[in-house]
Amino acid sequence: MHLQQKAQLLLVLGLALVFEGVKCWDQEVIVAYGSVALLPCVDDSSALSHPSAVYWSRIVDNKMMTVWRREKSGLEFRPVKSPSRVFCPAPNFGKGNYSLHITGVTEEDGGRYICKVEGKTSMMKEIMLRIVKVSFSPPIVMEGFRVDTRCDISPIPKIRRHHWELNGKAADKAVLYSVSQRDSGNWTCRVSHNNVVGKATAFLQVRGISTPLADSSMVYAAVGSSVSLPCVFTEGLVQHSGIWERSSTARNSSLPLPSSLHQRSLVPLSSLDRSAWIETVENGDEGIYTCSGIMKLENIKIKVQRSMQLVVARVLSSSSKGQMTLACHLSNFSQVTSYEWLRVIYGVNNTQTVTSVSKSTSLKIPNVSEEDIGEWMCRYYGKDGLLGNVTYQLHRMGVQMGQSGSKSGNKVGMVMGLGSLFLVMFLILFQLYKNYRRKKMVLLYPAMETIVHEAATEQERIERCQAKLNEACGGDLKSVCV
Repeated sequence: MHLQQKAQLLLVLGLALVFEGVKCWDQEVIVAYGSVALLPCVDDSSALSHPSAVYWSRIVDNKMMTVWRREKSGLEFRPVKSPSRVFCPAPNFGKGNYSLHITGVTEEDGGRYICKVEGKTSMMKEIMLRIVKVSFSPPIVMEGFRVDTRCDISPIPKIRRHHWELNGKAADKAVLYSVSQRDSGNWTCRVSHNNVVGKATAFLQVRGISTPLADSSMVYAAVGSSVSLPCVFTEGLVQHSGIWERSSTARNSSLPLPSSLHQRSLVPLSSLDRSAWIETVENGDEGIYTCSGIMKLENIKIKVQRSMQLVVARVLSSSSKGQMTLACHLSNFSQVTSYEWLRVIYGVNNTQTVTSVSKSTSLKIPNVSEEDIGEWMCRYYGKDGLLGNVTYQLHRMGVQMGQSGSKSGNKVGMVMGLGSLFLVMFLILFQLYKNYRRKKMVLLYPAMETIVHEAATEQERIERCQAKLNEACGGDLKSVCV
């Protein structure tokens, strides 16, 4: 077998020197580990329409190793491997295409290959195949640990250039000293050599909490609404997870969880979603919410946690002299870059019309009227777009309060006059009622009423008699009248 290989190598070298019209090309192919390598061998002149024989060989340690060949008789030979990973896909070598395919390439497949075609004239091409492989050390890592990214090329060229990409975006890291979920994803190494570019990609898995990606994320919610607090663990052995705690933003002191906060059941433990939600957000529910859990990696228990800040939004209202002011208030507005007030009007069939009114933090509604009754919305934006919104319902009572406030200065006298009139009328009616009740009480005793009436009549008779006698006699005759 070795004699045959040496003879083939001598034959290739001899063909390169003897046959007239022989052309030699040095080509380079860079492919990813595990992919399909295409080694080009095409007769550009199309002079060889039906060659008699095609030989694919590989040079290893200055020895010629047969990879694939087809004899003049049409008999095809392949290495004794099951299954074979090399083949020529072009049937009958149509259009002068004698390219070789190698599936599932590994580092051992890299090296120099020679394609030799024999016919009326002969053609020989030499191809350099390089394999690019991306790997991580360790292959699976926990949040906060170190991981090394490697880009290996086989055979290694004397001069090479390569750069990294993470999920399609340029990355300049080769060593991640404190890996996070933001580092997980597809890492691609792009290699260029002799104006040939190749790439390889590998997926880096970071165990821990996948959602949210990092700490200090903001969650916005309006008073009276519901809000979800995400906490999803990655695949892996989760010992115990889904423990929620709350603390203040100022002193980082512990606070009780809201009464309307619900957590997903801890059973079964295989469930990765440990999210919680607040059914009805109230003023004062703001703060830092932390979800934590214990994960196991190579017999080591590691605590992972994720903190997020709940920002509560509400609308503050005030009125003065017929003008109502609505202010958009957030418990934390550090990430807010702009505000927008909108008027929302609902029509038939649940249609709504939204009109932008103002771009400031507060909104002033002068001369509040019936037309202003309804829904007002405040939207707040960050550098990446809309953060959230909060609505305010202006009711009829609010309109009446605004109108009375606007006219209070002009109607003070009228209000005082009406108050005095009502007081006088009340006193009169009360006195009439007392007289009526007194009369009703007297009528309850008719005998007493007769005695009182007769006594009054007799007293009048005596007084009249005394007056007449005094006038006639000029003396006191009271005893006579009695």
